[in-house]
Amino acid sequence: MGGTGVYIGGLPYGVREKDLERFFKGYGRIRDILIKNGYGFVEFDDYRDADDAVYELNGKDLLGERVSVQMAHASRGSRGGGHFRERGGHGFRGGDRGRSGGGDEKS
Repeated sequence: MGGTGVYIGGLPYGVREKDLERFFKGYGRIRDILIKNGYGFVEFDDYRDADDAVYELNGKDLLGERVSVQMAHASRGSRGGGHFRERGGHGFRGGDRGRSGGGDEKS
């Protein structure tokens, strides 16, 4: 269900899918990779693998650039599938970080 997507910010220019596969190697089976201009997303099969990758890789260097690795947040329009290869803003996103201040809101 949720929690398998990882946001990676600060990607160097020209980073390729193979570079991210190598960077995340050893943290579990990767289901999908999406690279945008300066950021990307990696989806793992298991949320525990995603959590381990965030804990271990946040702030590490990738091709000479220090990257930010965080759990991705699903957009309201996503349908729980988790894949982010669609265009038009569906799936995971990393652009709205910090707007709500983090944490869960109480009902």
